[in-house]
Amino acid sequence: MTDARESPVRLGGDAGSLRRIEGGWELRFERRLRHSPERVWKALTTGDGLACWLAEAEIELVPGGRMELNFRQPDHAFMPDTPERRRQSNEVLVARPFSRFEHTFGGNAESVVSWRLEPDGDGTHLTLVHRLPESWADARSNVLSGWHHHMEGLDDAVRGVRHPWDWDRWFALRDAYAAGIGEEDGMGDYSNDWSTR
Repeated sequence: MTDARESPVRLGGDAGSLRRIEGGWELRFERRLRHSPERVWKALTTGDGLACWLAEAEIELVPGGRMELNFRQPDHAFMPDTPERRRQSNEVLVARPFSRFEHTFGGNAESVVSWRLEPDGDGTHLTLVHRLPESWADARSNVLSGWHHHMEGLDDAVRGVRHPWDWDRWFALRDAYAAGIGEEDGMGDYSNDWSTR
């Protein structure tokens, strides 16, 4: 296995964006998927769909419902295979079929993920916005690279195909995002356009 951190990765047009907001940070990703909003919705909101690209899940798809996630990436020193590192208890906040889904993330009520699905010709324009609390400032590149890598598998997931997790890929993405936001010194241009890196 090679160390992906030795060769910089170009984030390209699929890069997420990060901006400072009151009380924290806002991450944003946009994708165009060649699947109907109904099919994309299933990948985002069902246990079978989520297991293909994000985590094993038990979900009650009503506001106030539970969303239990169990991340099954291969064991790694960064994320050992222990329940306290792998499981999250979250809450569904909004569930408007085929258009909007919001939930907490990371077991933190201040960490909110919002998914918007809009019909786009024969497909779906998908927007992910994740509001991170101030306390997660040091994890910005981890979260950006995590969503980036997970979303690389979303097209497969809509078709019911599991997308494997690749730690080398995640570390390469994390390093690219960290360089873009200047995490090494805590400063940086938080509205960075990573598509050219």
